Amino acid sequence: GGNVRLQIDGGSTGIPLADIREIRMDAPPEFDAAASRLASGDATGAVSALQKVNDTFSGLPAAWAERAAALLGDAKLAAGDKAGAAAAYDQLTTTYPQATALANLGRARLAVDDGKFDAAAPLLKPLLANSDKTAFPAPADGPALCQAHYLMGRVQEASGDHQSALENYLKASTVFPFDKNAATSAQQRADALRAEHAGLIAP
Repeated sequence: GGNVRLQIDGGSTGIPLADIREIRMDAPPEFDAAASRLASGDATGAVSALQKVNDTFSGLPAAWAERAAALLGDAKLAAGDKAGAAAAYDQLTTTYPQATALANLGRARLAVDDGKFDAAAPLLKPLLANSDKTAFPAPADGPALCQAHYLMGRVQEASGDHQSALENYLKASTVFPFDKNAATSAQQRADALRAEHAGLIAP
């Protein structure tokens, strides 16, 4: 629901969101500031800032607004609010059905954090299917690919498939290093695997 109000000559008019396919609007500085807070480790501050952005722009058919909805879940998870994160990912799917893969990435992160590795794997596969198609993802897609490979590495390491885990960790850290935290964690786990298991081959 909701309308987008447009200022035109002689006044303004409201257009239902349902009638709008896309809005080309630069992300407001509040979004960039909130994303920077999350990247710097200020999860609590990021939750507050992202909540305000979502309260104002949720449902807007713009890539950054969709990303803000996903980041709210990420921020809540980083702040330790797993129930809030799960609710945010559900809201992301409801508001932006086309972002289901992004919501599932968040759900996979929740599953891995809870040790539910079997539940995480199918959530990651649709994203990982796209990684073989490009080495130069769009800026909005790069962090998700990095995180997906890291999380799949966690799943495979837990199952004892160390070779596949190493390959995914190295993809996260060297091929798609677009999420600093995930890339760093992936490299650390790759180094640990090679130290603990002789004979693993880097792709």
